[in-house]
Amino acid sequence: MFKSGIVNSEINYHVSKMAHHDTMMISDAAMELPVHINRVDLAYTPGVPEITTVVKGMLAECIIEKAYMASEMKEHSPELYTQYEKILGQYNIPIECVPHTEFCRLADKVSVAIRTGEFHYHYSSVILVSGCPY
Repeated sequence: MFKSGIVNSEINYHVSKMAHHDTMMISDAAMELPVHINRVDLAYTPGVPEITTVVKGMLAECIIEKAYMASEMKEHSPELYTQYEKILGQYNIPIECVPHTEFCRLADKVSVAIRTGEFHYHYSSVILVSGCPY
């Protein structure tokens, strides 16, 4: 049993199999998840867990080189976008904003999707690209 870090066994299993340039999505509760991808559903009640809590946890444990977000987030959820800039900025991770339709195409290819209980923000899902430790 782990005493720190990510203690969810399903998340640990899927993330441990990821390689450089593989992707994972941290999604809000409403994001349509493709049937064929691996998924871990953390949603418990509306807002629990918050998406930023899960993103922070993943960044603390994983090497991430880039993040994709829907460009619509800037207009519909500017407060969350600002939070993401700060959170990702702490790790020097660049953000690439793409139209939501393109984001959905990228989501169709993720190694794992982690669904949160996020209800508050529109277009809040984020795709994280695995980096390399050397």
